[in-house]
Amino acid sequence: MVLEYEFLGRDKLVKGHTYPIKRGDLDAALERAEVSELQFVSFSCNPKHLGQELFLSAGMLREASQSGVWSRTFPDITIIAIPIAVSQRIKECIEEKDLLNHFACWLKDLEEAENVRRMKDQFYTASLIGGKLVVEHT
Repeated sequence: MVLEYEFLGRDKLVKGHTYPIKRGDLDAALERAEVSELQFVSFSCNPKHLGQELFLSAGMLREASQSGVWSRTFPDITIIAIPIAVSQRIKECIEEKDLLNHFACWLKDLEEAENVRRMKDQFYTASLIGGKLVVEHT
């Protein structure tokens, strides 16, 4: 099964920064979890976010019914550039904690969730704070 999603591209990296997750590694984790619903994936190197600890962000706005018509929404994923100085530590944490597989399973669980969960905003973030991986999600 090939997961189809819109790839919004990869921002040009600012000197001294890198992306901690490769698109191929993300795609492989999504395929292993059999994720089939995804809006888009983007790689962001936004100068206002540089220097912050966040490197993975995903979200899905709640689904809603307007005029009796159900509007299904799908998650989106953003990989955020990080300073090269912390890239090795982040990559170690991603591997040690099996982050991509856990993240893909969260997406699959969301995909299969009942409306009561999908009717609330959902989020997943991964950051490196004080040298430790911090994951937060709904």
